[in-house]
Amino acid sequence: MNRQRIALIGLGLIGGSLGLALCRQRRNLWVVGYDPVAATCREALARQAVHEIAESVTAAVEGADLVVLAVPVEKMAEVVLAAAPALAPGTILTDVASTKGQLAQELPPLLPEGVYYVGGHPMAGSEQSGLAAADPFLFQNAVYLLTPAPETPRAVLATLEEFIRMVGGLPLLLTPEEHDLMVAVVSHLPHLVAAALVNVAVDFNAQYPGTLSLAAGGFHDTTRVAMGSPALWRQILASNRHALLLALRALAAEVDAFAAALSAGELEELEARLRRAATARTELPARKKGFLTLLHELVVVIEDRPGAIAEVVEIIKTVNIKDIEILRVREGEGGTLRLAFENEEALNEAVRLLRAHGFQTQVRGGPGR
Repeated sequence: MNRQRIALIGLGLIGGSLGLALCRQRRNLWVVGYDPVAATCREALARQAVHEIAESVTAAVEGADLVVLAVPVEKMAEVVLAAAPALAPGTILTDVASTKGQLAQELPPLLPEGVYYVGGHPMAGSEQSGLAAADPFLFQNAVYLLTPAPETPRAVLATLEEFIRMVGGLPLLLTPEEHDLMVAVVSHLPHLVAAALVNVAVDFNAQYPGTLSLAAGGFHDTTRVAMGSPALWRQILASNRHALLLALRALAAEVDAFAAALSAGELEELEARLRRAATARTELPARKKGFLTLLHELVVVIEDRPGAIAEVVEIIKTVNIKDIEILRVREGEGGTLRLAFENEEALNEAVRLLRAHGFQTQVRGGPGR
């Protein structure tokens, strides 16, 4: 069997995490890395995030079956131009950028005949950056988006989906336009809102010293993403400007509606808007990664006694559990355990086994079973 050669261009948080995940595989893989920073290359080898370091982009992609671009959006075209002469027909090129529409227009014309580009975006990350923050489990159970062109061969998509599953991700296909709008709402807009909230608090703190010292858990949780790299986020937001402006206008209209209700003393309207948000937030999947749930979720009622969780896991040991979380436990009263499965068949089998042992179960978004 031929060895699959994967080239990683850029060995920061995402590229390094992909390399760490790939190099742990017991498969016939050879991971070649390139980064313009020599110290990063040495660290990647030392951490076994790559099998080999190439001296240039061209050397890295030569003979590669799959090339992953993990560089800033504004550098993508430059890197593709450097790589193009060494790309052979049949090579698949993908990226990890958080915007897709611009790249879907710019990159394909730069590629040789027979080389396929499919945009990619793992919905996983960290406020930290660089190879030092890389994690082989970063993509575990994370939605990993692909944005193929209509003419992309099915075999190319199959290769990319296998790659995503190798690193622990859950592949999901969107058009570039769908991707940019949806990600603008659930990723880019929250970053702007967090940054705006911190800036408002800083301004008030200047007038009323000590304001920021009162910030508790809610403020910290809401503004956590504002700690991301400003330079990186400038590139991301600029590359998704049109979709983000739509989301910003929608947010402004919602904030105006709250302000209007407060100004007019329409407290029922205010409560109705708060209730709508609370209900929608409660129904979000509990998973921390990704922005869509691809998992089938089950809530199990457990007793407050030693070994209760272990008993549940033992009962369904023949079913592949993708995620597990303790939702609530009250001393002496028991609690609830959330289990997630990749498909409905696994979910139904878990329900059957747990019911047979007398456990109460509730399928998320469906009737109790």
